[in-house]
Amino acid sequence: MTNIAQHAFYTQNKVTVLSDGSKLFSSDFDSKCKFDIHRFDQIKFLRKRIKSSFAQNFLNKNKIDIIFFDSWKSLELFNNTTDIKKICLAHGNEILKLRNKHRILNSLNKADLIIYNSQFTKNKTFKNFKNLKKFNHKIIYPAFIKKISENKNNKKKYDLCTVARLEYRKGHHLVFEAMSKLRNEYKIILKYAILGDGPELSRLKDLVLKFSLQKQVDFIHHDVSSEKIFKNSSVHIMPTITTPESIEGFGISNVEAASYGLPCIVSNSGGTPESIDNNGIIVKENNSKQLVKAIIDIFKKYKSYSRKSYLFANNFESNKKIKEYLNAI
Repeated sequence: MTNIAQHAFYTQNKVTVLSDGSKLFSSDFDSKCKFDIHRFDQIKFLRKRIKSSFAQNFLNKNKIDIIFFDSWKSLELFNNTTDIKKICLAHGNEILKLRNKHRILNSLNKADLIIYNSQFTKNKTFKNFKNLKKFNHKIIYPAFIKKISENKNNKKKYDLCTVARLEYRKGHHLVFEAMSKLRNEYKIILKYAILGDGPELSRLKDLVLKFSLQKQVDFIHHDVSSEKIFKNSSVHIMPTITTPESIEGFGISNVEAASYGLPCIVSNSGGTPESIDNNGIIVKENNSKQLVKAIIDIFKKYKSYSRKSYLFANNFESNKKIKEYLNAI
């Protein structure tokens, strides 16, 4: 949503954003944006209704062509009946919660267009919501690349990196298992950078001790830019796992890594395989043995995979991508 708003503004469109979030913690970001951002940080029950009421009044006073909703929840209390086109994004996790099935279905049916972040998410949505209206449905991969950065750094600090929120489904623990096997069975010592924050941090640090990887794994503070990590790493690795409550709808960081020439190793879970092309290797989810083989194979043909990464990332160049969204309907 940030990319859609920013790049729509860069292409001479008038943009207004209504968003949840603390005004205190968001003020620095908001002050740097040249378009209007209205924050709503009341308690959840009130916030949805206050934001919806504000939206109705705003639309009555302003001429708007398109509204993008970040999920079905944002669309749920929206009752505007004008001809303004309503586009709702579908990411993956939010359509797994079938206890909200009736609410989700009613909300999505208000949209003029649903944009899915992968073919997997689209298929999953149609499977879970068979009564979904057969109006416009499109797939747009949600990665925006501002520039392709040729990585001339030949002395990279890290062999592997993962840029992602620290959640179980991202599969960091499987990388630890693979690194341990590479060291113990093949005498291959790799350095691994983990950039991100999240609920898995404590458990992952315990696993580093369990596998004796203290000298091989670095946890990078989330204030460090992903650009710095990509420039100092050789391969991006994210062997995602499907859980009953969580799934990877796409995998934006794989595309961002590719724009720095990093080949990617991913699993076949969810929509993750759609975030790479021939610039990486797909392994079976939850399989550290295949992960070991993939790591060895990707370094054997590293230059070829790296060249293909630059070519793949070019498909996500920002000016092309924003046109996909703005011209979707």
